[in-house]
Amino acid sequence: MSIRTDLIAEIKAESPDNITGLKTRDEQLNDITISTVCVTNDIAANAIKKPKGCYCTISFPRLDFICDTNDIINAIVKSLKSVCKKKIDSALVVGLGNTDITPDALGPFVADRILATRHISDGLKNSLGLQKLKSVCCLTPNVLGKTGIESYDLIKSAVNTVKPDIVIAVDALAAREAERLCRTIQIGDSGITAGSGVNNARKTLNCKNLGVPVIAVGVPTVIDGNSFFETQENMMVTPKEIDLLIEKASDIISRAINIFLQPEIDINIIESLT
Repeated sequence: MSIRTDLIAEIKAESPDNITGLKTRDEQLNDITISTVCVTNDIAANAIKKPKGCYCTISFPRLDFICDTNDIINAIVKSLKSVCKKKIDSALVVGLGNTDITPDALGPFVADRILATRHISDGLKNSLGLQKLKSVCCLTPNVLGKTGIESYDLIKSAVNTVKPDIVIAVDALAAREAERLCRTIQIGDSGITAGSGVNNARKTLNCKNLGVPVIAVGVPTVIDGNSFFETQENMMVTPKEIDLLIEKASDIISRAINIFLQPEIDINIIESLT
């Protein structure tokens, strides 16, 4: 029985330890663990069925039990810096998903809280004392069933128009283990295929297709029903507290992305403008 997963941590745990081209390291930040896996050649990519690239997996206790989220935010910022290989002056943040389905609403909720600055003129930046504000824009392409347009086509058009240095794509993921749900954040530089976790894969968002580096940020919010019982139905299971968990995860991730994109601007100023 095949249980779908988007998480490299779960795939690696079931793979042989001696795969050539697979480099790993772990580090601890108080209660937070950052596990980095670098897939450096085609042998490793074929073995674990993941594209070549660098993947950071941030693991933490249950979000609904955590009051102080600063360690998680710092871990996300650290991981974004780890996978981003270039200087950034402009970025496009894409929130993938569907706000009508709570487990799939993470991406749009995060994009809603990112400080968009591309429209701010240099004159206004100077008058506000924000000369170092970088150019950021956001897009929530929604889903094909609601717009009639593939998310990829909207994102590609936006990239061609705004010409960002990078794209940061945020999406909900599928896990294999229930213990991973809303307790893991995966960040990688190999792009993302929206809908793959629920057997509805669309065209991949990556550097090859979009022409700019793509950093994927995801949180597992669902698990295949076959993990719990055999069924012929196409069932996905999500935590009963999913509304609270999505709200908290989107707040944490958006804050981390704002800090990563605007490192010289105080986060309190950023949040006062969003």
